[in-house]
Amino acid sequence: MNINAIADNLGLEVEDIKELLDLYVKTTSAELKELKAALASNNAEKVHKNSHSIKGSSGNLGLTDLFELARKIDDRARENILDGIEPIVNEFSKTFEKLVHEI
Repeated sequence: MNINAIADNLGLEVEDIKELLDLYVKTTSAELKELKAALASNNAEKVHKNSHSIKGSSGNLGLTDLFELARKIDDRARENILDGIEPIVNEFSKTFEKLVHEI
């Protein structure tokens, strides 16, 4: 991940992006945990709520891969279709962990 490129794309200073990424990691970690619990209990509404929030924050920061994965989860959950979401959630988790490691 190129923090300088993200800063340029958003018109912000690198230090501001670092703070935003810190906040993103904290909130997304909590939302991902809630999303997984909602998926385990077959609660499509909560899966949708959490994935929608994650999708928005990922998109706002220009984290395209995470945005696209969250969008896939959100689209299915909005339609009350939880079958097949678990592999996407797992892929999101792996990609998110990679981001956390890079930061």
